Amino acid sequence: MAESANFPVISFAPFLDPNAPESEQLAVAQKLYDAFHTYGWVYLKDFGISDEEVARMFALSKSYFDQPIEAKLANALSDPAVNQGYTADGAEVVSNRKPDHKECYEYRRFKNPQLPDPAALPDFEPRLRIFYDKCLQLSAAVLSALALSIGLPRDFFARHLTHADPQLRLLHYMPIPAATIANPDEHSRIHAHTDYGLCTILFQDLTGGLEVDPFHTGAFVPATPLPGTCVINVADLLQRWSNDRLRSTLHRVVSPPPSSSSPSSSSSPDGTTGDAAAATAAAAAAAAATTMLPARYSTAFFVHPSPDTTVAPVVVDEGETARYEPVNAGEWRTSITARNYSLPVEEAEKAVAGAAVVA
Repeated sequence: MAESANFPVISFAPFLDPNAPESEQLAVAQKLYDAFHTYGWVYLKDFGISDEEVARMFALSKSYFDQPIEAKLANALSDPAVNQGYTADGAEVVSNRKPDHKECYEYRRFKNPQLPDPAALPDFEPRLRIFYDKCLQLSAAVLSALALSIGLPRDFFARHLTHADPQLRLLHYMPIPAATIANPDEHSRIHAHTDYGLCTILFQDLTGGLEVDPFHTGAFVPATPLPGTCVINVADLLQRWSNDRLRSTLHRVVSPPPSSSSPSSSSSPDGTTGDAAAATAAAAAAAAATTMLPARYSTAFFVHPSPDTTVAPVVVDEGETARYEPVNAGEWRTSITARNYSLPVEEAEKAVAGAAVVA
C-alpha cells in the first residue's frame, strides 16, 4: 500500500472571521482552489465546529446503531426522492454492483419521516438538527470561497443552497473478519466511487480505512485521520459546474490485512517450494480468517444544490467551451439514489443518461 496521502491542511479561520482582511480571505480561497484543482481533497481545520461537538455526534451515532436491528429497520429508507432513513449492511451498492459492508442513517433538512422512537432516543433529532445546521453553514462558506477563487461572485454557488436539502449521514462499519475485505476489489466497507453532489464534509474517527485515488490511476493512498480536522472532497456536480477546474476523485473505505508479513508466494527462503512454505501460507490465511477488524464510525454531510437548480458548466476564460451538458440537480440526485439502493423511480436513468461529457 502507498504511503498516506499528502493532502494540504488548511486553516479556514480567516474565511469565517468577518473582520479578517479581504486579502487573508482570498488567500484561503486560493489555497482551497489549488487543493481541489490538484487533488479534489483537503483537510480543513479551524472550521467552526469543535472537537467536542464532533465527539458528541459520534456518541449519538453509536446510540442509534446500538439499537436492535428490528428498531432500526422500522426506519428503513424506502423513497429515493427523500433518501432518508436507515440502510442495513449490504443494502447500498455504489460501485460495480457489489454491496458495501456498512449500515447508515440519513437525516435531511426538510423531510424526515423515518425517525427513531423518541422514547428510546429522546434527544436524537434535536441534536442531529444542531449539527446539521452547523454543517450547512460550513458548506455555504466553502462554496463561497471556491466561487471567489474562480473569479465569480461570492454567492454564485452558495445562493443555490436556499432550498437545498443536503443529507447528514451517520455511518457504522461493523466489526468484520479481515479476510472478508482483504481483496478490496471484491469486498469493501465502501467500494471505490465518486460522490455525486457538490461536495462532502467528512468527520472520521481514528480507526482509519479511508483511501483516495486522486488521479484515477488505481493507486489508492490512505487519507489518515488527523485530530482537529474534517475532510472535504469535491463531488461530481461541482466538477461539472466548474467545468473540470475542481476534481471529483475516487475514494473507498477498506481495512488492510492485519499483517503485511504474509508470504507472497509458496517459495521457501532458499527459493524452493515445499511443505513448510505452504504451511506458513495456510497459517497466515487462517489467522486472517479469524481476525476481526474493529468497528469504524464516520459522519458525512453530502452537499447538494436546490433541486430546481440547472447545473451548467461555468465558462470564464476566453475561448473556453463547456465540457458537459446542463443537468437538473433534482433529477440527477433522485436517479442516482434509486440506482444505488435498487429503488423504483420514474425515469430513473434520465439524468444519468444526460450526464455524458460533451465531445
